[in-house]
Amino acid sequence: MKKRAVCIILGVLLTGTMFTGCGKNKATEAASESAQTEKEGAGEDVETDTETEKKSDQDSSDKATSSDKDSSVKEETATDTSVPTEAEGQEEETDASDAEKIAILLPNEDEWSRDAKELEVKFTDDGYAPVIMYAQDDADEQASQVSDMTEKAVSAMVIAPVDPYGLSEELKAAKEAEIPVIAYDDLIMNTDGVKYYVTFGGRQIGQLIGQEIIDKEELEKLQEAKESKTIEFLMGSLDDTQALFFYNGLMEKLQPYLDDGTLVCKSGQITFEETGILRWSTDEAQSRAEEMLSEFYSDTETPDIICTGFDGAAESVLKVLQDNGLTPGENWPMITGVGCDSEAVRDIAESEISCSVFMDRGELADRAEDMVNVYLHGEDDPEVNDYEQYDNGTKIIASYLCEPQLISIDNYELLIDNGYYTEDEVKPEATPTLEITEKPDVTATPEVTESPEATITPEVTEESDETATPTPTEKVTPTPKERITLKRSTKNK
Repeated sequence: MKKRAVCIILGVLLTGTMFTGCGKNKATEAASESAQTEKEGAGEDVETDTETEKKSDQDSSDKATSSDKDSSVKEETATDTSVPTEAEGQEEETDASDAEKIAILLPNEDEWSRDAKELEVKFTDDGYAPVIMYAQDDADEQASQVSDMTEKAVSAMVIAPVDPYGLSEELKAAKEAEIPVIAYDDLIMNTDGVKYYVTFGGRQIGQLIGQEIIDKEELEKLQEAKESKTIEFLMGSLDDTQALFFYNGLMEKLQPYLDDGTLVCKSGQITFEETGILRWSTDEAQSRAEEMLSEFYSDTETPDIICTGFDGAAESVLKVLQDNGLTPGENWPMITGVGCDSEAVRDIAESEISCSVFMDRGELADRAEDMVNVYLHGEDDPEVNDYEQYDNGTKIIASYLCEPQLISIDNYELLIDNGYYTEDEVKPEATPTLEITEKPDVTATPEVTESPEATITPEVTEESDETATPTPTEKVTPTPKERITLKRSTKNK
């Protein structure tokens, strides 16, 4: 019994040992075969637990990296608006284009078309997109244009004001939007929204005209001889700073001659307030000229000098004189203007206006464009040459004063030579000449037609004496020479 039990136990142990050894061998063989397969590069889809774990770790690492990158891009996009989406990029390109637009606001098209053309060319050549707008002399319309351009966030504005005092509120908004404003030709008043001012020196223009009057009318000789000449004034607009500067420059030259009586103003209207023409009105200038001539001068008398502050006033004076039957000659006054518009230059060429002052709009436009360009993209501040004169009531405006030039009959053709005007625009019209088809020959003996002999018809009456010889009525016929003389006298007259 005991022996049998021992055998059973030994058999069980032997069987377990055999199964254990067999499993171990199979596992070792499988591991060996797998290692051999991986080493030979076959079976790429077969992975060990270790490889699976490594791949899982790598995937986790990649996901983490990807997540970090996504997080980084999102954070960068949130803080840097320069990384837009495609749609946002297109919108930003449009905004960038708008940011380089320059608003050019002018009073009207008729008088400012040359400035508009010059400004458009200058800004376009420098890569800007000029937006030109005319207010048609409507101050409210121009104020609305300023507001509109501010809302559209233009890069800068160049403004020639309709009403120098009418843009304070609108330019306050432009300043808050950091839009630089250049006052063009006329100073914009009562605002700190103006950065710079570009113009021609009003005082310098007045000095040019004053000196021309002194030279042409020989006032120094008159002063020494204690003689005098008469003068009248029609100045520029009372609300325009440049007009006031012109008056001041003029009086710097002429005041000594007014003080000592070398120049006499019969109307007594000498101050700027008395002589200014509001808003440069040609109708007002003509009315004032008519009143001045009718009240202080006789029908055949005119002032020796009529000094005006703009060509429109000079043209108005010219019309009044012509309406009064006067023509250039012995009693024709010295008439001065400012501006050198084409009609005034033609009148200078015809000796009807004595002189005017030329202000090159191309130079003015070039200076305005340079100011804008340097302010927006330059390293330094725009160039200015006057820091003191131009106070707009709120602050001194840094200004650039372009150089004016006096134009008279001696040099008006330079405006043709430099291409500013064509000959047709400013050359005087040819004086029509009387065409003579046949010149009479005074040496030729004119054909004399024989006159019939006078026939004497006796008056027969009952009481007449048939033998009486009546006296015939004598007929006088002018000789050919007398006929020619009469004809010539009529023509000359």
